Amino acid sequence: EGSKISKKNFRLVTLLKMKKNGRPSFFSNKVYKLDENVRNRIQPFLSILHFGNTKTYSYPYESDNTMLVPILILILFTLFVGFLGIPFNQDVDILSKWLTPSINLLHKNSNNSIDWYEFCKDAGFSVSIASFGIFIAFFLYKPVYSSFQNLDLINSFVKMGPKRIFSDKITNAIYDWSYNRGYIDAFYGTFLTVGMRKLAEFAHFFDRRIIDAIPNGVGLIGFFVAEVIKSVGGGRISSYLFFYFSYVLIFLLIYYFFNL
Repeated sequence: EGSKISKKNFRLVTLLKMKKNGRPSFFSNKVYKLDENVRNRIQPFLSILHFGNTKTYSYPYESDNTMLVPILILILFTLFVGFLGIPFNQDVDILSKWLTPSINLLHKNSNNSIDWYEFCKDAGFSVSIASFGIFIAFFLYKPVYSSFQNLDLINSFVKMGPKRIFSDKITNAIYDWSYNRGYIDAFYGTFLTVGMRKLAEFAHFFDRRIIDAIPNGVGLIGFFVAEVIKSVGGGRISSYLFFYFSYVLIFLLIYYFFNL
């Protein structure tokens, strides 16, 4: 039985690699060259090879080919989907014609021609805004490197220099500013939110310590004055004064009779 157990555990023991201190482990210490520097790295027993693009880019990397290809396919639909909602010759749009059944489907109206002036007037403004946005995005983002891994034609013409590095820094700064929405949230949180909170705290302090303190002080003073008046009118102070002046009068009479 002992030999059977040792044979069963032998395969597991072979997977365990010994470290320098003699303890088994699923990880091995090897020296790999990373970024032209020698660093110690722990290699796992099960490693997954990554065959992606290992090049470094100066512009912010956002998506790979798995997202780029579907986007290119969707572009084909978005280029022509706008024509469905444009009314031609003050008539219903194409989508309404498709969804609404017509009685005279076979009747051709020769007078219903396309009004290109209305078409250009309706579509020119939106297309110009979209084109202007594309131009600004291309100017700010400016991905001069090819997104595909095998298309290195564009990358071969790009040369890194001091002017290029400076322009990349400016572009990245503008990109960060645009990515953070012009730092409007930071400005709102720093100045407006914090300022309003401090103003509310000051208003609360002023209301509790000053505004409420005035009627509370007046009420406290009135309470003490009322207690004094109550004590005087109740007979205790008057009785004390009566006995005091009585004894003073008695001492004055005695002093007067002894001096005669």
